[in-house]
Order: sequence, then C-alpha cells, then structure tokens
Amino acid sequence: MLEGREFQIYTDQKPLIYAFKQNPDKCSPRQLRHLDFISQYSTDIRHVQGSQNIVADALSRIEVDSITKSPILNFKEFARAQQDDSDIQKFFHNDASSLQLELKPCQTSNCNLLCDTSTGVPRPFVPTSFRKLIFDHLHNLAHPGIAASTKLISARYVWPGMKYQIKQWVRCCESCQRSKIQRHTKTPLGTFSLPDARFTHIHIDIVGPLPPSEGQIYLLTIIDRFSRWPEAIPIPDMRAKTICRAIFDTWISRFGCPSAVTSDQGSQLRSSMFVEFTRMLGTQKIKTTPYHPISNGIVERFHRQLKSAIKAHENEKWSELIPIILLGIRTAVKEDLQSSCSELVYGTTLRLPCDMIDVSDIPPCDIEFITDLRHRMQQLNPVATSAHCTDRFYIHPSLKSSSHIFLRVDRVQPPLRQPYTGPHKVLCRTDKTITVDINGRKTTTFPGPCQTGTSSPGNCVISSSSDQKLKKY
Repeated sequence: MLEGREFQIYTDQKPLIYAFKQNPDKCSPRQLRHLDFISQYSTDIRHVQGSQNIVADALSRIEVDSITKSPILNFKEFARAQQDDSDIQKFFHNDASSLQLELKPCQTSNCNLLCDTSTGVPRPFVPTSFRKLIFDHLHNLAHPGIAASTKLISARYVWPGMKYQIKQWVRCCESCQRSKIQRHTKTPLGTFSLPDARFTHIHIDIVGPLPPSEGQIYLLTIIDRFSRWPEAIPIPDMRAKTICRAIFDTWISRFGCPSAVTSDQGSQLRSSMFVEFTRMLGTQKIKTTPYHPISNGIVERFHRQLKSAIKAHENEKWSELIPIILLGIRTAVKEDLQSSCSELVYGTTLRLPCDMIDVSDIPPCDIEFITDLRHRMQQLNPVATSAHCTDRFYIHPSLKSSSHIFLRVDRVQPPLRQPYTGPHKVLCRTDKTITVDINGRKTTTFPGPCQTGTSSPGNCVISSSSDQKLKKY
C-alpha cells in the first residue's frame, strides 16, 4: 500500500524528525537498520502534538475489550427474579422443606428478598439466573478451592444443588487451572525398539559450555544403542556445521552411516543444515519432546559418568583427559551387558597401560579365528537398557480422553507468572506423546507437563431439576 507513494510520517517524539539529518555515528547498529528500513518508503518525518496523535496512541494501548469489570449485583432485579423463579415458588410452598423462607428487607435497596433463616443468619434464595454471578463475585476474590468456596457461598446464599454446582464451577475456572499446581503426571518409562545390529541407532547430545580448554568449549557426545560404545568430541562451538563435521570425521568414518539418530530439540540439531546432513546419509532423525531429557537417557547417563571422571582428575585442561577417560569407560564391564562395550565392538578386551602380562595367544593371521569371530559377532543379540528409577507413576484418568489440556511451563519464569498455559486443544495422542494446538501451531509433548483440562465455565452450567431435594447447608 505504501511502496511507490509519497507520504509523511507523523510522530509526537520531536527528536525523531532529525533522524535522517544527524551524524550516523551517533546511532547504534540496530537504529541504523531501522532507519534504513523506514527510508525505503519515506524520509519525510514531521512532528505532531501528542494530543493530536490519536490513532497511533490508540493502537499502542491495550484493547478496551480486554479490561473487564465484574457486573454489579442489582438487588431489585434479584428480587424480581425471585418472584419469577419456579424453584423458589416450589420451595416457598413446600412444608416438607428444611428451609425457613421469609421476606427480609434489603438494607441497600428498597425491596424485600426471600431469605432462608434456618441457620440464624438470613441467606437470600438465589434464582437460577443469578447463581453464576454470585459464584463469580465471591470465588474471584481469592480463587479458593472447592471446599472453601462452598463454605464461603453457602454461608451467605442458598439454592438447590449448590454444592454440586460450586464444585463444577471451581473445576471449570480457567484461572485456577492455570495458576494452581496440581499433582504432576508421572508416566512409566517407555522402551526403544531394539536395534538389529551395531551402529544402526545412535544417540547424540551436546555438553557445555565448559571452561575453555585448548580452545574447546563444548563436548559432542555420541553413543551406540547396541554396543554402548561412547564417543566424546571436544568442539569449539555448537554450530550445525561444526557438529556435522565432527560426526562425519569421528563416527561415520569409523562405523559407517547409522539408520537412526536420536537427539533433543536443540536449535543446531533442528537446523536445515543438520536435517539435510541426515537426509544425505539416509538416516532417520528422531527428536525427543521438549524438557524431557529422560527420553534420551542413555546419553544423559553417559554425561554423568563422563563429568564425574573429569572432575575426579582435578585438571582444568579437561580436553586432554577425554582420551584416557574414554579408554576406561570402554573397557569397564557393564552389568546389563555382562561385558564391556569394547568386547562388543572388537570381539576382545582392550589392553590397558597397567597390564604387565600379555595374555593374547591369537595368531596374527588365522583364517579359522577370523571365521569364528565373524560367526560369533553375527550371533550377538541386543540387550535392552535397564531402568533404575523407583518413582511412583501417576496418570490422571481423564488425561487419555480429555479434549483440552493445560501445559506446565518448565522453563525459568519471572515471579507471579502462571505456571500453566492453556487450555490447548488435543489433536492426537499416543502412549508417550500428546500433540496439541498452540496458537495454530502443532506441538508434540510428553504427558509429564500435561494437566487435564476441565470444560469452560459456559459448559458447566447445571440446570436444577424441579424434583431435586434441597438439603440443609
């Protein structure tokens, strides 16, 4: 609309009219970029008083519709609604009811209200059209729970089935669901399908930033799911180009191209370069769900062992320690495998610096030995990883069927920020993942941060049956 046309730019900030006339050295690079973009359309900036800059002022303010005020309770309309309400007329003429209904004058308005005096304190009988309004007035003060809200409202008002209605309305309160921490969902660990052969499924991750050591700041870690063979590669940065080069030079040149690679959702591992790199290798890219490192647990546990070994050496030049630490990890016997990862890769143990006696009696070139080794390596069966956690699991029953959910925000947030977002519409779900619609974008998460969502308050309105008995509150 503006390109190719002559127009003026009006602002109530008078110093801005000299923006294109000042020395460019006074501007920051960011300001220069903004001015360069504006100059592509017009450089004619004029001043206007703030009181006359109505349009821009209105657009910079919060929408008026978002500022809501609680409706004021009109006692005269309340009294008229009591006269027309069928439930009130029924209980007023019912001698078997435990309520003692009497007309009481309203102190703030010239009208009489039908109240229950059975508790010693007059409690107005609320007609159907005012029940949700009464609930909103009292519950929105501090958003108490179900029991507290029921006591708060029933001490001042009465209507049939109020306990059940209050319970449903409290559960439907979106502000409560976004602000209150509920019991966290804890699902049992899932399992990966066992790989058919060695080096077909690898897990990768990045450790760091670490203290600089010989120009290296990060560690690229790789582990084979079948043999548990680990690699730790010091790298100076975590750009996608650096990661692709390290994987190709260190892993692919030795063990070939894997069929699948599992990683977290780091930006460099989701970049177009890394996606093209895996496509070129014919490798399936598997990404974990956000804030869920346990789904890449095999490499995360390797990080714990690797960091502990580095700290035990008490040497600031950690990059020099990586080769000797990897030698120790590769020769250590793993309980679930009942062997070391070097035996699964090379068919024999590695000779360590402290070995004094050479126990190897293998001929240097024995065809029978090579044939037997090849046969035994082909007969190796994959061993599933073992779980060592003893946590109790909890999944809300309605989480598997609810149409909307709330998502817990696991990142660090400022104080007084709501811990949940939503409600978000559920698009599809599996045993270990839930796909939701967040502002028009599909997002897949694991059930851990998910909280089952209750219907909106508009869907929680419960009609009182005329045959419903009113208990004494």
